[in-house]
Amino acid sequence: MDSIDRLAKKIAEMQKENRNPPSTAPRVGKVVSVTPLKIQYGDSIILERRHLIIGESLMPGYKRTVELTELQMSGLDEKYPAKISFYRSSGDIQERITKLAIPITNNPDSPENKIKATITYTDGLKVGDQVILQPDESLKLWFVKDRVWKEPDE
Repeated sequence: MDSIDRLAKKIAEMQKENRNPPSTAPRVGKVVSVTPLKIQYGDSIILERRHLIIGESLMPGYKRTVELTELQMSGLDEKYPAKISFYRSSGDIQERITKLAIPITNNPDSPENKIKATITYTDGLKVGDQVILQPDESLKLWFVKDRVWKEPDE
């Protein structure tokens, strides 16, 4: 091997060693299928479920338990009444809500000042949703962090 070949080999090794690692910056992808889950990134890359780590809040049926300490309601007048429905086997009964109270004590941390409730999210990922993706260092696993916020139609 002459000196030119050794120099070329050394330059190739140095370039390989000095190459920047792949970027793990967030990107935007688009849901192209829900069952099975597939997300498109760029023009031609389709990420399948086995390559995705998805935040559970993006999945339909995701549940959270919350403590309610204050409630504000709209529709408390006769024209636009807030209503609560009770479903019974003999027929539905609908009542107008006139008051919803949470007990209040002098101690704000008291359990008497809190109502526990479970919220079930029904708006899981849908075809066409844009999502925030972030790859790991190997670009083999992609984290689906959240849905991209859309400006409401005006």
